Amino acid sequence: MAIEGSAQIPIVEKKRLVGQSIKRAEDPKFLTGTARYLDDIKVEGIVHAAFVRSPYPHAKITKIDLSKALNYPGVLLVLTQKELEGAVKDMPTVKADKNVKYTRRTVLASDEVNYQGEAVAAVIASDPYAASDAADLVSVEYELLPAVMDTLKAIEDDSTKVHKELQDNLAYKYTIDSGSVDELFEKADQIVKARFLNQRIAPTPMETRGAVAQFDPGSKILRIYISTQDPFYLRDQLASILGLEKPQVEVFSPDVGGAFGSKISLYPEEVVVSYASMLLHRPVKWTESRRESLLTTTQGRGQIQFVEAAVKNNGKILALRVRIVADAGAYSTESAVYGPKVTVQISTGNYDIQGIKAELLCAFTNKVPHDAYRGAGRPEATYLIERTINTIALKLKLDPAKVRLVNYIPKDRFPFQIITRRFTYDSGDYERNLKKALEIFDYEGMRSYQARAREEGRLVGIGIASYVEVCGFGPDYPQTASITVTPDGKVLVNSGTNPHGQGHVTPFAQIVADELGVNLSDIHVRYGDTLSLPYGTVTAGSRSAAVGGSAVLISARKVKNKMSLIASKILNIAPEELVFNAGKIYSIHDESKSLSFSEVAEAAYDPGQLPKGMEPTLYEYTAFAPKSNTFPFGNHVVMVEIDKETGEIRILRYIAVDDCGRILNPLVAEGQVHGGVAQGLGQALVEGLFYDDSGQLLTATLADYAILNAEMMPRVQWYTTETPTDANPLGVKGIGEAPTIASTPAVVNAVEDALSQYGVTIDKMPLSPSYIWQLLHKN
Repeated sequence: MAIEGSAQIPIVEKKRLVGQSIKRAEDPKFLTGTARYLDDIKVEGIVHAAFVRSPYPHAKITKIDLSKALNYPGVLLVLTQKELEGAVKDMPTVKADKNVKYTRRTVLASDEVNYQGEAVAAVIASDPYAASDAADLVSVEYELLPAVMDTLKAIEDDSTKVHKELQDNLAYKYTIDSGSVDELFEKADQIVKARFLNQRIAPTPMETRGAVAQFDPGSKILRIYISTQDPFYLRDQLASILGLEKPQVEVFSPDVGGAFGSKISLYPEEVVVSYASMLLHRPVKWTESRRESLLTTTQGRGQIQFVEAAVKNNGKILALRVRIVADAGAYSTESAVYGPKVTVQISTGNYDIQGIKAELLCAFTNKVPHDAYRGAGRPEATYLIERTINTIALKLKLDPAKVRLVNYIPKDRFPFQIITRRFTYDSGDYERNLKKALEIFDYEGMRSYQARAREEGRLVGIGIASYVEVCGFGPDYPQTASITVTPDGKVLVNSGTNPHGQGHVTPFAQIVADELGVNLSDIHVRYGDTLSLPYGTVTAGSRSAAVGGSAVLISARKVKNKMSLIASKILNIAPEELVFNAGKIYSIHDESKSLSFSEVAEAAYDPGQLPKGMEPTLYEYTAFAPKSNTFPFGNHVVMVEIDKETGEIRILRYIAVDDCGRILNPLVAEGQVHGGVAQGLGQALVEGLFYDDSGQLLTATLADYAILNAEMMPRVQWYTTETPTDANPLGVKGIGEAPTIASTPAVVNAVEDALSQYGVTIDKMPLSPSYIWQLLHKN
């Protein structure tokens, strides 16, 4: 991508770093314990917050008695919504329109609590133990109300209302109708119906949430350290809620120990500690406990999916009817109601389907609000269509690989607008990708192995999942970057992205090193500081390389252009003849005519050596808005074996073939694949949030909420195909969420295949040994 007005630098054969597997520069600090997480932040005079939380999912607050807490030694402040009213605005929720309902969400619950763990009061004390002890002394009297926990029952006309002021629990309704669906169903040879549960799960990052807020009464500036995916969004939201101007709020994100979507939104606790610091003129700290995390951090997935497919006898899908009921939780936050839209919008997956009629109903329940979780709507879409494909193959007694091949969008039809009319896929060759996966897996050979295993009485199954996802999320969400070259030739990259485990530092440095011809050791990448850039956007949606990396690339090209003009003046060589390589800037025709990179950097700060009219310094800034989204795709193929006696599932083989466009650093990308597969398998096999009849969360500790362990994790064999995209100058599509999207339906399809002789259908997750045992003994 050329910068307007820039010189065209000739192409010189040199070893490029982009595309090489280089170890992550940030890893040593994590491995040696020198990383700095939120809980490591130490500030002089710091005090601590603890929260009083509702033990009930739905209740009316009749009385709050703070007297004992206020008299407890070390207590400095106790806050309820009464103290916040008029001084602090409400938490953000969506505005009402014909399809969505508005719900007021106060920072601290005042009249009613609407989910277990909702904060009712906050205690600020000299140390965390005093704060916790005093919080236990706050007396809250409740009048219990019926809890709405079942998503399907929630949308029934006679259901108890989560919000008494609303006429029903329908938070949001969204429909798509491509037209001619009924006619296409009439042409079908078969109508295949299915129902799938995509259960609610907890993000459970290794590091829980937390914040340290420090208000300076002299400058009237609020500085807040916070574990977040989007510092700039938090800055803007905090300023609005607290009645401050945006320049009065400075957000700093230290190292973040995982997030997976759960650290995008602003939470009530972050508002409370900020306001408490403004009142006390002291820094206030809060770190979330694991129980608090499982109760109150936003949760993902949570859909019940109903599908009807109009199918020809060869497996070709003509049309779909889809109905999804999504669990929005207690409030109409933006992601709770609008997040599941993408499931409907991309529900046709990799396939050329002629018609779709779909309805999405988001239901209020007495649970913590729904939000993004690694993939955010796309895993649910892939699960819907890939489980449907598997159901079609079983019913029509067809090979599931052949059903996919007969339905794929042909490679010569890209760019391809899918039938929902919401997305146009940029590029793809789905057939090549699947055939590569099947060849590596030795699909025919493994089917023969499966047949022999069945003759021996063993339950072996093979599952396939094809996926395509939308990533990048542009042009409405530009990402930013700036590059400064110091007078000694060192390069400082400030990125608007804020990684939480992905490993942005090394790939971004590789981009800059290739453009400027400098060593990786001379490049410093920084992020997570709202003072470093005018603004930035969220790190999510597998967009950091495609959008954030492109902003870095364009900034580097701008710097290169300016340095070319400076070197051109000094060397008396045309800018288009200059090469940046190995720490030097030299003539393509005569390498002896050269300057070191640092010499040109130093000259950039000397007005006497600059071309006429050029400003000193080397600094460039970019806000890159891609022209379109990107659409990574791929296929994961799995073989499992089930123990007949116990119902336990063992994964024998796992092959992943992903197409994420150009890969900046294969080692970093493969790390994303391994982590993503682990999380997807976790949902399929062990994870789930379960409640008793009264709405109490039964999986509120890690003793009860199961996470995939190392013993269950298979060896993942990772391969790629590369289909270019022109959506960004790097040609990157994205990889962070793809393995989570594919792995869940792949393993479920494999288990269903292993059980096919029993004539059972898998309609829910997780596939616990007890659930599988019940299926084995159903008849």
